[in-house]
Formats: sequence, structure tokens, C-alpha cells
Amino acid sequence: MKRRTGTFQEFKDYTLAVARGERKVDPSEPKVWVERIEGSERGEEGVQFASLEAGAKLLSAKNRALLRTIAERAPKSVTELAAMTGRAEQNVLRTLNKLAAAGVVRLDKGEGRARRPVLAARKVHFEIDLLGAG
Repeated sequence: MKRRTGTFQEFKDYTLAVARGERKVDPSEPKVWVERIEGSERGEEGVQFASLEAGAKLLSAKNRALLRTIAERAPKSVTELAAMTGRAEQNVLRTLNKLAAAGVVRLDKGEGRARRPVLAARKVHFEIDLLGAG
């Protein structure tokens, strides 16, 4: 799946230019746009899901609440995040590993053996071709 990292303003400008007919969409252009958080180390590879369904499942309301907790409370470890959310530590770690594989979070080195969850993407924009396959 093609994806592009950029600011929300770039995405908005692109979309409006297409809507006004000032620009045509090239089939080689990205299908998923990702708004990066400043200082993110993941580079241009951005967020990637195996499918739209996988992305929707991973970004469930429960997992978005987990992401908000990371952004607002900056836990120092997975254990601390689990305590903050009232979820089992193993469940939180499994979810964080999936979110990290998709590029939504990073698991930075914390104190000792701890891994500190950090938000890597602020927004994810999906583009769906209603007439395309898949």
C-alpha cells in the first residue's frame, strides 16, 4: 500500500486541488496519508496496515483511548501505562507491539529494562478507491 507522510495542511491542499480540478490523481500517488508528530524518528515509511479492516480493528475505540493516555500522560513504561488504563500488562504490551509494527507508536528504551511507549503518529488518513479491488 502506498503511503505519504506530511502535514495536515499538505493533505488538505492536495485534496482541494483535486476537488477544484486543478490537479489529477496519478495512480502511483499514495493511498494513505499520515500526519507525523514532530521529532518522530520513523522517517518517511509512515503508518502501514495489512488492510483497511486490520487498520480499523487496531484503531478501535479502546486502543485510541490507550493512544490518548500515552499522549496526555506520557507513561514511563508499559507497566505504568497498564496501571493507568486498568488493562492487563500483557494485553497492553501485545497491543503496543502491533501499534509499533504499524508505525503508530514507538517503544523507546526506558529506565532499566522498561520500554516507554511514545506516540509516533498523530493522525492517519485513509483513502479508499470504491471502484478498485481489495
